[in-house]
Amino acid sequence: MRLQNKVIIVTGSTTGIGRAIAERCVAEGARVLIHGRDQAKGAAVVAKLGAAAVLHTDDLADPACPARIAAVAIRAFGRIDGIVNNAAIIPRTTIDSARVEDFENTMAINVRAPLFLIQAAFPQLKANRGCVLNIGSINAHSGEATFLHYSISKGALQTLSRNLANAHGTEGVRFNHFNVGWVLTPNEYAKQVSEG
Repeated sequence: MRLQNKVIIVTGSTTGIGRAIAERCVAEGARVLIHGRDQAKGAAVVAKLGAAAVLHTDDLADPACPARIAAVAIRAFGRIDGIVNNAAIIPRTTIDSARVEDFENTMAINVRAPLFLIQAAFPQLKANRGCVLNIGSINAHSGEATFLHYSISKGALQTLSRNLANAHGTEGVRFNHFNVGWVLTPNEYAKQVSEG
């Protein structure tokens, strides 16, 4: 039980990688704030995890969302020990299809929201010698022809992780970053089938 009595926020945890992370955190003794946009999917996750989990549905595109997430976690569990910034959107864009609105929305969800969720929780993270895990992508290094906005956002998230680790490691807050490869989640499977 490596996470006994720890409180962890996992964004984008109603499905896929985020859900798997949240389930593992609870299995290791943590209490978890489940976040997503789909109330029914979130309720199903919380029903499976029981009293160790609470649900907060909210849209990370809203600049006020990160502060609300942190507030709900503190209200529900009294503290925050960790954040997993997992939520992201993956628009299919190229130099020809790029639009300002889509780019700004991708950056808002994939970069701005993680930064300001960390900021909202930072007093708790410092007090509890907490940890942040940002879920990146190999596209931060390699890009992909049809993932222009997504790849840019993951490069920015990687820089965010490095900057905060450098700036705040001496305060006892750890920052980790995983650049994962393609994962066949249920959502990704549905997308591949629908586009296939």
